[in-house]
Amino acid sequence: MSKRIPTGITREYLESVALPNHGGRYTPISHKSIIDKVHEELVTRGFNVESELYRASIAGNVANGIYILDQGTDPDMKMMFVWGNSYDKSMRFKCGVGVYIPKTGNYIFAGDVSSYARKHTGKADEEAIAMIQTQLNMANVHYAELLESRDILINQTASLHTYSQLVGQMFIEKQCLNKEQVSTVRDSLISKLVMFDNMEYNNAWNFYNCVATALRMSHPKNWFEDQSECHKLINKYFALTALTQMDCDMEFVQEPVQEEVQPTNQLDIFEVIADMTNPKLTSPTDVIVDDLSLLVQEEIQEEVVEHQEEFFNFGGEELQTFELPDL
Repeated sequence: MSKRIPTGITREYLESVALPNHGGRYTPISHKSIIDKVHEELVTRGFNVESELYRASIAGNVANGIYILDQGTDPDMKMMFVWGNSYDKSMRFKCGVGVYIPKTGNYIFAGDVSSYARKHTGKADEEAIAMIQTQLNMANVHYAELLESRDILINQTASLHTYSQLVGQMFIEKQCLNKEQVSTVRDSLISKLVMFDNMEYNNAWNFYNCVATALRMSHPKNWFEDQSECHKLINKYFALTALTQMDCDMEFVQEPVQEEVQPTNQLDIFEVIADMTNPKLTSPTDVIVDDLSLLVQEEIQEEVVEHQEEFFNFGGEELQTFELPDL
């Protein structure tokens, strides 16, 4: 039996997801408290939210928040703030500053967000607030550095052989792209897809966006790390601008996360369907709709598979559909 789900969810939905009580030292941070604090800190700094997007696993236990800001000096690169949170011990809270690219609909953030990710123990709420503040304090600096990296890439080209090597490293060595994402990048390279006006297909910035398009299929749990690892490889080859390190008074302990669920960075079985209605909901048991005007509105067919966790993808008609074997 299958059911239809749309591609995104609302703020109200995430705020309605019940906060579990795991007991012991593990203290989940509520999605609502994160959303409220992010909005508060953005307003304090004079950042206007142009649009916001939330994506999550089916039950809402793993979630990402993305805020496109009316901030920055380049209309082709909008500043954004992103966060990730989980209720099921599968991911530490993490956040960072990046850019949204209106032309391609892609999201890029280059910081090593794992360095600022804290396990949900003890004073988790206080530390999450400190992380949000620390990242936003460096927002303008990081935005400028990402613009510099974009300009470096625009002025460089590489061969298909070089791009193949980079994608192979992403897939085999770093495992930040799965086989479906690699296939998406491969098809873009083979077809000489050009994502920007007046640009050659072998341009390095065009290649980066081919990779970023595929990364939109990453699971919410792995999206931060996948983005970061791909950026590091591209940075190493093209010598991009390194982000300024942030000063922080607290020590972020890197402890192994005890995972009760094992979502991977692979999608489950999806079949894209078009021209469907988009009902809106305010409860986790209802159908969810993403009304973000920047994204393509579509619904996807979800086939329920035992022992696999589904999630709401960014959407986009350019992304191919595929099937995966049972995990």
